[in-house]
Amino acid sequence: MSTSVKFLKAEAGKQTAFGTPAAPTFKLPFVGEYADAQEEHVAEWDAGYWTPTAIVEKTADMATISLSGAMFFELLPVFLSAGFADLSPGGAGPYAYDYEIDPAAVGAPSPYTFLLGGNEALGATGPAVKIQDAYLRTMSLSFSISNRQVTAQSEWFGLSVNDNGAAGFAFIGAALPTTPGMMKGLLSALEIQDAATTGSDFTTMTAFDCSLLDWTLSIDTGLRPKWAADENALTYCGYYHEAPVVTFTPTIRTNSVNYALVKAKANARTHQELLLTMNGAASRQVKWMMTGRWLPGFTAHGRANNEVVMQPTFQCETPYTQVTTPHFFGWELDTLWSHT
Repeated sequence: MSTSVKFLKAEAGKQTAFGTPAAPTFKLPFVGEYADAQEEHVAEWDAGYWTPTAIVEKTADMATISLSGAMFFELLPVFLSAGFADLSPGGAGPYAYDYEIDPAAVGAPSPYTFLLGGNEALGATGPAVKIQDAYLRTMSLSFSISNRQVTAQSEWFGLSVNDNGAAGFAFIGAALPTTPGMMKGLLSALEIQDAATTGSDFTTMTAFDCSLLDWTLSIDTGLRPKWAADENALTYCGYYHEAPVVTFTPTIRTNSVNYALVKAKANARTHQELLLTMNGAASRQVKWMMTGRWLPGFTAHGRANNEVVMQPTFQCETPYTQVTTPHFFGWELDTLWSHT
């Protein structure tokens, strides 16, 4: 039976390898819930000879986690390392994390150990449950001009819930990353160009004359839990890759010329490269680099002074026209936190 429990506090630590739990070293400013997906089944029994508790079998061993809250620049390496590749920062602060995803070789992500529990503001320091060997399955970043922040939702899977023999685990008071800064979606900018045959060229983009009223970047890492059979039970033993899926859905206020340009590219199914940039305080910045196509059939409505508001969807994919360095999604992240 699966049990879902809401939590208001989370700490995490980056593991060195699957099966090697880590002590939490940082806090996560998210709320969410976890589900003990362990499944136990009782076989049929005869009251004259058996007792039902004697033949209860655990047939599956797993846990899931969901997180939601406001996203920080400093925490993006956690999510990206848990979903695609275990990345180390380059240079001095602001630290740089650069990566491009090739669907054929998306990299080996890093597992994490979580402690999940009560509300620290109310004095709750424990007990907490521990979930190790956790990987990121999906992440969604959303910006709206009304709330002026980037919110995040994510789904993880890991080993089954460990409650330390019903005693729980005590939080250790791990700190948030130093000088966290919110992503400032108001400063986001969009650049665009037709996809080149070599790919990976995001240095000579054409600025897209627009204002982003809101947008959502949805990422499915393609990670799925892998199972091993142990007698008549299933044990979670890692992950396997399916094709990652990334979509970008903005609400764009622009002019009729830009609208006609995007509409023509969508109707022609032309592959393009898209660069979304967000700037924060103290030289912090993230650039999402996307290669793919606009989905046809998006809508738009007119505004005053020849402005148009459109709501297209950009689906990342590797174009057949790119013969070298094929990729479909990547990022350049500058942060003041060295996530090692």
